[in-house]
Amino acid sequence: MQTKGGEMVKKFDIFQLLKILIPIAAVFLALLLGSVLLLFIDVNPLEAYRYLIFGNFTNKYNTAEIFVKSTPIILTGLAFTFAFRTGLFNIGGEGQMFAGAMAAVFVGLKTGHLSPFLTISLSLIGAIIAGAIWGLIPGFLKGIFGSSEIIVTIMFNYVALYLISYLVDKPLRESIGFYPQTDLIGKNAFLPYVVPNTRLHIGFVIAVIISIIVYIILWKTPFGYRLRAVGFNPDGAEYSGMSIKKSIIISMAISGALAGVAGFTEINGIHHRLLDNFSKNVGFDGIAAALLGSANPAGVVVSSILLGMLQTGSNSMQRGVGVPANIVSIIQAMIIILVLAGNMLRPKLELYMRRKEKVIE
Repeated sequence: MQTKGGEMVKKFDIFQLLKILIPIAAVFLALLLGSVLLLFIDVNPLEAYRYLIFGNFTNKYNTAEIFVKSTPIILTGLAFTFAFRTGLFNIGGEGQMFAGAMAAVFVGLKTGHLSPFLTISLSLIGAIIAGAIWGLIPGFLKGIFGSSEIIVTIMFNYVALYLISYLVDKPLRESIGFYPQTDLIGKNAFLPYVVPNTRLHIGFVIAVIISIIVYIILWKTPFGYRLRAVGFNPDGAEYSGMSIKKSIIISMAISGALAGVAGFTEINGIHHRLLDNFSKNVGFDGIAAALLGSANPAGVVVSSILLGMLQTGSNSMQRGVGVPANIVSIIQAMIIILVLAGNMLRPKLELYMRRKEKVIE
């Protein structure tokens, strides 16, 4: 009996190990395929990857930039993860981040003269509310009318994008009226820097804390259990008395709120004003981080740091060996494709392993 119990633990560990090994294998295989592209343009892959990886650690500023880049990716990745665990695909992290940024700028412009604690807190709350509303609408349409959250959230990305373009061009354009951007928010609304002489601000710490909170909510509370139950088996959850519609709406609102915080960290921590189409594609990078991290908060943080390292290192690689920075985008895309392919093959591999174990027994 003890032996069987030991075997059960061993089997469980093997299957859990597969979830970790597949993303790691995807990263190495993507780098291998990327080296083929580098050879086609007569660049030594080892030299290019040396700049890509170790170029991030040549000085304090470059190292800090890894975490600066990863901060909004963590938050949009958590947004996708929260919805994904409820069986939803929130592709609108970009738009929800923009909504949070618009609210953060508005609050920062109006309350920047107040104490730092008060104006930063109000900016954060405003971003959370705006992001939640931007996620609530697709959630309501999905829950009540059965609309596709994928299509609606994608469309809402464009609504937020063009709304920002309108705001910075007309009503919120800077007072001197020269560039399509807002005035700087009050200095008291700036997020404090963690490392002097770098752009690394306290937003990264906020992102890590939020990832811990998301994990606790989803895996350690009855509320999170209900959401995950809806995502795992909607019919079974509804049969047990859970409200599918309510779970969908709440999950999308929380997901939007998480992405809204990303807008807050970008505005109050980096740009300090609203710009047209700032932080392009961060929402989609968050989806990549969530998929690479197996939709687990800890995995999202690690994957986001990896993507931040690739994005920062691409500049060093471009300067060092003259490789276009877009090569990194291709490698990143290959990582996602390979992870998805691995996740599709994993159930078949697990089934094969179980059958083989039964034959041995």
